Amino acid sequence: MIVYCYERPFGENILKGVGKMVDAKVLLKCAQSGNADSFGVLYSMYAKELYLYAYKFLGNKEDAEDAVQQASLQVYKSIACVKNADSFKAYYFRALSNTAKSMLAKRTLHTVGEEELENAEADEHTENQAINSSLIEGALAQLKPEDKEIVLLSVLSGFSSGEIAKITGYTSSTVRSKLARALKKLRQELEK
Repeated sequence: MIVYCYERPFGENILKGVGKMVDAKVLLKCAQSGNADSFGVLYSMYAKELYLYAYKFLGNKEDAEDAVQQASLQVYKSIACVKNADSFKAYYFRALSNTAKSMLAKRTLHTVGEEELENAEADEHTENQAINSSLIEGALAQLKPEDKEIVLLSVLSGFSSGEIAKITGYTSSTVRSKLARALKKLRQELEK
């Protein structure tokens, strides 16, 4: 989707279908000036990554969707706090991370719904994927929540240790050591 932003007099920004193509910095500026459409485009830039992270962290579709929605609302309301467009993605993931942690703390036990089981295909490929996925999910479940968060941010979302440090509040060196220990533990769990 290509989005265009025009400057109006007095600094008011609006999005249109014609004009010069804008980048995340311009979209952020438009969103900060109250343009909901530009925030929608920013959201769509990261939606898949946000959902995948939340799904892996929380373990089910409904909670992941709820977490992304709550975090998006929180980011939308506080978008003026984002000073640098380069840190917007990390800011968004930090909001999602905090939301997911809060939801995880409130949740008791995750059970797979009957509908999910009925919809699962029985062919060998799907079974192998399910086994591999369940092994990985099981290994991730053995990690402390903060270690699981670091692994997911690094492996799944591709954040650097510096970016993860901004999201989690740890130092970069702490992130690197926690990641190394968590990956070692994951390997050990998967070898069992």
